[in-house]
Amino acid sequence: MPFAVVFYLDEKRADPIRQITRELARQGVAPYLHESDIPPHITLAIYEQLNCQPCEEKIAHLASQTHGFDLTFSFLGIFQTNNPVVFTAPTVTQDLLKYHREIHALLKKDAVDAWQLYEPGVWVPHCSLAVDFEPDMFAKAIQICRSLDLPLTIQVESIGVVQFEPISPMYRYHLRSDA
Repeated sequence: MPFAVVFYLDEKRADPIRQITRELARQGVAPYLHESDIPPHITLAIYEQLNCQPCEEKIAHLASQTHGFDLTFSFLGIFQTNNPVVFTAPTVTQDLLKYHREIHALLKKDAVDAWQLYEPGVWVPHCSLAVDFEPDMFAKAIQICRSLDLPLTIQVESIGVVQFEPISPMYRYHLRSDA
């Protein structure tokens, strides 16, 4: 089962995203994210295999050295693949790109078979809203996602690793607060 390294968004400020995933589930359009109960997040990397203990130590150390930071989600997007994804995406910042590169460099020795779409230079940072839905629900998914009031500024508050299918959080570390 693959492993995802994710930045978790502040739960309170990310509530509008949760409301969208809840509505997608309520209307039977795209229930997966709501039913899996994964908090709103941005995936930084996905690996087929991860040597978890050294990885966890490195991520815990990185979290202790990294301050939480704001991202402004400014648009909706679509990955038009066989299994489409509707997402909201942040305005890309130098900090976000720096942390993304840092994670990949940090885990290089502990990870196997990185998913290419999450590699530096290819990655499109995003927070998924609708995934794993039937193609005939595409228009309804877009309609519901369009009700997200953007721009939306949310703090990145923690980093963690999730094993998936099914989604199983492995660990999560809060970033340093500015207070």
